[in-house]
Amino acid sequence: MRDFPPPDAGLRRRVANRILDIYAAYGYEVIETPALEDIGVLVGSQGGENERLIFKVLKRGARLQEELARGGELADMGLRFDLTVPLARFVANHLNDLPMPFKVAHIAPVWRAERPQQGRYREFTQCDIDIVGEPGVAAEVELCSATLDVLEKIGISGCTVRLNDRRILRTAVERYLAPLEDPGPVYVALDRLERVGAAAVKEELAGYDQAGVAALLKWLAEGDISLGPQDVAADLRRTMEALVADGRSVRFDPALVRGMGYYTGQIFEVSHPDVPYSLAGGGRYDGMTARFGGPALPMCGSSIGFERVCDLVDTTVFGGGERKVAVTCAGDDELLGCLRVARARRARDPDASFSVLRRARNTRKQQEDLRKLGYTEIVDGKDFDRP
Repeated sequence: MRDFPPPDAGLRRRVANRILDIYAAYGYEVIETPALEDIGVLVGSQGGENERLIFKVLKRGARLQEELARGGELADMGLRFDLTVPLARFVANHLNDLPMPFKVAHIAPVWRAERPQQGRYREFTQCDIDIVGEPGVAAEVELCSATLDVLEKIGISGCTVRLNDRRILRTAVERYLAPLEDPGPVYVALDRLERVGAAAVKEELAGYDQAGVAALLKWLAEGDISLGPQDVAADLRRTMEALVADGRSVRFDPALVRGMGYYTGQIFEVSHPDVPYSLAGGGRYDGMTARFGGPALPMCGSSIGFERVCDLVDTTVFGGGERKVAVTCAGDDELLGCLRVARARRARDPDASFSVLRRARNTRKQQEDLRKLGYTEIVDGKDFDRP
């Protein structure tokens, strides 16, 4: 969990606003959900390994004492680990008030009890868009297009969409390893293939038929989109063809898994040649609303890794930012006079900011500090124009 000083926080705000502006141009409506969810919402949501990383909130008062005495469940709430599960709960709760299909944007922090390391944080921001109620591949195509537009308009071009389908992957796993009651552990191992290599994955799958594991890894290396059910393969081709027709770079990646267990169909990630990790990802997770008492609606979403794109963003695409003027004053009378002038100047010049400050004894250090904060002009209060 990190602090962000003014220059970094300002950039993050501008990036988030640019992302929301692009999403709005596609017709996505902004929602907000609570940071805390009932623990029953988060656990059992097929969130994969993230369910083990939930920050849990203890019951309070007498209820906590009762659970301590009988050795029961101590937590009743938890911090959300992503925005997808809360969205499904939100849609089920507000179904009668939402148009269908419903296009939604959600930018907010999430929390996971990760082991802190480079690129992995315990608190980070996700930028999600989702389409609820659209069963066809138009949802996947638009989500990928909107995500790529966002990246291009914050200065990150040259990205490629990698596509797969969980049903094709499951077909391959069942063909080479026989039908499995729970293919989850195999998916988890395959999800690490790009990072750790085939030998490490084969070792992790030592409990399975090794000839089958070798054949599965060979298929992943070569790729065969026709292995899956015909309608599934046809839809995946339609998604790829539509993105190519739109001028997008896209390829079939049979080794793409994505870690969440709730995916039911097409999945995708957006990669960039300059970094070894994906910048965005998502997929179809039909039926999740049924967990919360609603109908089993078709749902598909995309999430941009906000922390990652903020590290790569081209700051020049935001111009120089607003013109920032600092007015340093000596004494209360000069301060009060400049405050009145600054108010009038803000009304006349909405693209600039005017900050009225008492002049420090060490004026040189004060000016250096103001420059670090992005102030382009530092004006002496007695020279500040009167209206």
